[in-house]
Amino acid sequence: MERISLWKERIEKRLRELFDPAGPDLLREAMAYYLFQPGKRIRPLFTVAVSSALGGDEEDAITAGCAIEMIHNYSLIHDDLPAMDNDQIRRGFPTCHVKYGEAVAILAGDALLNYAFEVLSDRKNFRTLSGEEIVELIGVIAKKAGSAGMVGGQVLDITGERDLERVNLLKTAALFEACFMSAGVVSKREDLLHDLEEAGRKVGLLFQITDDILDQDGYFELLGEREAKEKAETLYSETLNALEELFGEGGSEIRYLVDRIYRRIT
Repeated sequence: MERISLWKERIEKRLRELFDPAGPDLLREAMAYYLFQPGKRIRPLFTVAVSSALGGDEEDAITAGCAIEMIHNYSLIHDDLPAMDNDQIRRGFPTCHVKYGEAVAILAGDALLNYAFEVLSDRKNFRTLSGEEIVELIGVIAKKAGSAGMVGGQVLDITGERDLERVNLLKTAALFEACFMSAGVVSKREDLLHDLEEAGRKVGLLFQITDDILDQDGYFELLGEREAKEKAETLYSETLNALEELFGEGGSEIRYLVDRIYRRIT
């Protein structure tokens, strides 16, 4: 879809515009290592697609989405560490701690998380948001990325929580909720934040179950391939219904992105 391709180009350009942290060259290099590897940019794409559907400023949505992408990549750096998943390869390249050492990888993740909020808190980075709206945006993203969201879910995961939905609601879905809710703030549609949160949650859960099926773990191991695919199909239908209720005939790009997630397993 042409608009998706154009948005992705603008996201890549904006990420490079925004990424200019102070600090030692080695730290900057490690912070940039995952961030600028080829990726789907699915989270910032959802942020701008939802904001566009609601009439929000696309450039401000892209900026918010880029900050969320930084947070996502910090989480990958930490997720790959020996104390967590101890992965050696990501996206076909050595993981951050393999390339730069464990200590630098930890600090690069810390710095990337903090830099995301440096970007969000700089009013010059936004065209249409008031100071109050920027504070609201920061609050939404911080909550969904922190102990009540992604980080809390990671703790449940590494401590052996058996309720996969509980884990996935926090570990994966919370950051998708942040994308949808951030788009609501950018679009000045605070009245829709609850509904946007629920839609983002469904998208995040769909993303995780399709990942599980592709990686043959999580729900794939728990339910088996057939039942996992049936669960994904049900969630896909529920997600499309939720989007239709929110956006009516609009939001075709949002539905396209959801379809792209689901079609990975069909």
